[in-house]
Amino acid sequence: MRTLIINGSPRPDGNTVALIRELKAHLEGEIIEISAFYDRIAPCIDCRGCWETAQCVVHDGMDVIYGDDFDNVVIASPVYFGTMPGAMLNLLSRMQPWHVATHFLKQPLVQRPKKAAAIVTAGGKGNVRLESMHMGAFFRMLNARGYDDHFALSTKTDTFPADQDESAKEQVLQLTLGALSKAVSEGLLPEVSVKPSVEIPKDTANGDYTTT
Repeated sequence: MRTLIINGSPRPDGNTVALIRELKAHLEGEIIEISAFYDRIAPCIDCRGCWETAQCVVHDGMDVIYGDDFDNVVIASPVYFGTMPGAMLNLLSRMQPWHVATHFLKQPLVQRPKKAAAIVTAGGKGNVRLESMHMGAFFRMLNARGYDDHFALSTKTDTFPADQDESAKEQVLQLTLGALSKAVSEGLLPEVSVKPSVEIPKDTANGDYTTT
């Protein structure tokens, strides 16, 4: 079993990395980790090199994702200004070959089925709505399913560090025992839902989620 972890934080000892370490301490099988900030993943520049082959002409850290050689994929990311950091959005923009294959060439890329999970750290009011939308689009392109039920969340990280958030650490542990476990991957145990116990606050004035 191979698990790809995408680290969306620029802070080497920050809240997101604290929960990544917690995940790696309990995760079975081979672990592949890439950094949206430090693996020199360029953004899509709309060169349209993929319009004929559905393959990106740029070779960098994205080659790990393009290789499609993993069973689980985890995005671990903080929330910046209501969504993912810029480097993560750069990474997501490089999924353009999947879009081209499906909508322009009419030959959708065949992706091996995977399990998806997310780890999110957020300060302020803990808004993860936009971030979760971006994550959902990314996971769908990779044929990675189930992240809505496999989600660990640490909020209030501006005042309460994630490495002290026992609820978030328990959620991460349950990911390794559930969706990301070898036994579940091999069908030996049933899959267990993991969702944060913290309810995302809503603005009662307009019914929308509040901003961070």
